[in-house]
Amino acid sequence: MKTILEVFYLRIVGANVRYQRKETNLSRKGGDPDRMIWSLIQEKRRDSAGEAEDQEFLIHSTSWRHEKPDKVVLTYIAYSDELKFEKGKAHNLSLKKLRTLTKQSRPPRSQAELEKKVVSHAMRHIAFLIKTDDQNEFKSALSPRTIAIFKKIWVSLAGRVF
Repeated sequence: MKTILEVFYLRIVGANVRYQRKETNLSRKGGDPDRMIWSLIQEKRRDSAGEAEDQEFLIHSTSWRHEKPDKVVLTYIAYSDELKFEKGKAHNLSLKKLRTLTKQSRPPRSQAELEKKVVSHAMRHIAFLIKTDDQNEFKSALSPRTIAIFKKIWVSLAGRVF
């Protein structure tokens, strides 16, 4: 079975979440996905603004899914208020369009629709972590404005992607 590591780089910009997806085949590279995520983040930061520091990013594994015929996709998010995206490489999703997905949600019909569902799920997941973060482990990587936005997003648990 093929194992894919999927990373969504996220940043709230105005009334949108800006995101970019990257994937790598863990089956070929092997190793620990938690370590691989840092390698990918360092690569992303070198492309835009130098080395990344731990406290700049909120990193979390949000989900996994099976895709036919024989692929497992591990999804991580890497959120930073400092992320910069190359022009034309990122997508936007309105914060107003983040919605709770239920078991009745239909499977996505396109890769773009799947990505929006994954981003929506991830944003609600982060919001839940921030809401329950009594130790301030997650909040240290975020600006007060971003924390306030995430607190407004949270209405329920992240739900299923599909």
